[in-house]
Amino acid sequence: MDSLFKIIKTLIFVVFMVSIVSCGDSGNDSDDIFDDQLDEGFIKEAVESETYYLIPSPEGLFSFIRDGDLKYLKDILNPTENIDKYIDTRAKELNFGIYSADLAYVSSFNKYQESVEYLSTVRTLSDEIGISAVFDENLIGRIDNIIDNQDSLLKVTSDSYFSIVRYLESSNRKKSLALIVTGGWIESIYVVTNLIDTYKPGSDAVQLLADQKLVVSNLMSYLEQNKSDDNIQRTINDLKNLQKLYDGLKSVKTGGEEITATDTTKIIIGGTRKIVITEEEFMALKNEIAKIRNKITKNN
Repeated sequence: MDSLFKIIKTLIFVVFMVSIVSCGDSGNDSDDIFDDQLDEGFIKEAVESETYYLIPSPEGLFSFIRDGDLKYLKDILNPTENIDKYIDTRAKELNFGIYSADLAYVSSFNKYQESVEYLSTVRTLSDEIGISAVFDENLIGRIDNIIDNQDSLLKVTSDSYFSIVRYLESSNRKKSLALIVTGGWIESIYVVTNLIDTYKPGSDAVQLLADQKLVVSNLMSYLEQNKSDDNIQRTINDLKNLQKLYDGLKSVKTGGEEITATDTTKIIIGGTRKIVITEEEFMALKNEIAKIRNKITKNN
């Protein structure tokens, strides 16, 4: 599926750019990581914010849904009535990310009424964590004018998410941003794993889950930058086993042209690296992601 390959390349580009920003080293393998076919629109928007290098938006992760045969499962989402459970700041910010991902998911299936409900929940939590300024009159007007247009609904959902990211960055609220993007990523991957009935090697959704190994590494590094905060440290502790599982995934080089350098040495020119995942590894990741996500939504 061409659209998913584009997503995967975008994810790899995201992580690669984090290493540039964090380490100041472009490395020697960039030609093996991505090619000139990456979406220019994404790159243009990505350079506006260092956070875009860190983790893809929920809307970006769900974009492959519209091209596949995956069904809509409302029961896997965090019910909007759970909002009353979230009292402390950490719970509110993590679940703000979770509800933002749920909003992107229902928008991907063009579920207008559900989108309104989840957007209302996101706006309520935005008041409680001090970012209600993001929902200005222009954005609210765009939301109110949506009737049943999938592209418009997805565009407004995506714009809302990135407006929140920009606002938190400009306000120097990196700790809040770290928790929100963590919650959003956890829910996005939780939803994806629950859309997979059976493990199929090489399937789009399975490969998408495997490719998150690159994102997890950089997400944990981002959290580590703020580990002096107790809320961040608790979140790091919750994610450590997931990171360990991802660290265990292997990558292999695919494609490229094989040439003989010597009688005993062969070199692969070009090609890319692919992260592979076995059924056992897939189930372990799926269970761990569910464990983390349910701990957040139940506020344990």
